[in-house]
Amino acid sequence: MYLNSASAVWSAVRMLFKRWTTLPLILAVYAALLAALYLFISTREATVPQLILTFTLMFAAPLLFFLLQAASVNYATESSGLLRKALRDCFKFIAVSLPVIGLTFLAVYGVGKLQGRLTIDPNTLQPLSPNKMATLMVLRYLLIGVIAPLVTIQLWIATSTRGLREMIRSLGRTLARAFAPQTVLVFAFGFLIFAVAPYFLLAQTIPIQRTWLEVLLFTARVVVSALLVLIGWVVTLGALSILSTRTEETPVTQA
Repeated sequence: MYLNSASAVWSAVRMLFKRWTTLPLILAVYAALLAALYLFISTREATVPQLILTFTLMFAAPLLFFLLQAASVNYATESSGLLRKALRDCFKFIAVSLPVIGLTFLAVYGVGKLQGRLTIDPNTLQPLSPNKMATLMVLRYLLIGVIAPLVTIQLWIATSTRGLREMIRSLGRTLARAFAPQTVLVFAFGFLIFAVAPYFLLAQTIPIQRTWLEVLLFTARVVVSALLVLIGWVVTLGALSILSTRTEETPVTQA
């Protein structure tokens, strides 16, 4: 299990830098996504052009986000035509993501309502123990940060490789694969790169006397953090896509 997971991660890293067009394409989509988000947040709806720009960015940002996911899923398994394949899969990814987003929102809302009702233990009329409150809080974070991403990623991979109709037919197998040990291990490794490392890099305070040097260092930390988020996430999706492809090919090889 560990060797297969490590092999998939290494293959994903190697494929990311193997073709000279792959990384620039992903970086360009990522930069466009960040620019769209920044303009959407910073633009004020004061004039008609600004209002048009806001509505344009409202649709452009999600499309760029899913285009990035499609490129991340396909770069490690597609030999050519990555942009064309990503554009075709982009809208399919939106279709399969919406139900997961809706169900995750309902689940988180349900946990929140349960936490509110269980603030007082009905048997003792005493405040709920910190351990039970912490359990509900951890469950909420698991739904948002682990369960929903794992399910969504496997739906993306299955939709890209087998098509939307075939993915629906084999939905049970796809959901089971989302929580396979190798899948969870690769996701945990990627989480350290695209989430934990950028957090500690930005949270670390370095006292510097000179203002210009402090600004320069902070800018460098932000850029490195953004690159870690991108590379870590892209490699994670690429490795999971490779694992899925190997799993699909295993029965044929054994036969």
